[in-house]
Amino acid sequence: MHEKYSWEGIKFEIVFEDSQGNPLDAENMVFRFIYRDEAGQSCVISQNGDERVNCVFRDGKLIGIFEPNTFRRGILTVERRFCREDPDFEKGYCPYGRQEATNIKII
Repeated sequence: MHEKYSWEGIKFEIVFEDSQGNPLDAENMVFRFIYRDEAGQSCVISQNGDERVNCVFRDGKLIGIFEPNTFRRGILTVERRFCREDPDFEKGYCPYGRQEATNIKII
């Protein structure tokens, strides 16, 4: 568990892997992650093409960024939402994902 103070800015690498553990191209991944703390504060990290929110692509790595004072307390959870192309859906893609705890605790 990584403990961080609420007044700290936080940077972390976002890595994508397939079901066999092989790395996927993070630069072309379409996603929206919603991070929440136990006080109800939240932050969205997303990427759709060149449009990025609270993340940067630098030196071949996708880096997530939380500004100082984004969160107040507790273990962060993340709701991961991905989009994959699927012509059977009206908009041409299928959203899917899940929610889980992270290894970041705000103190």
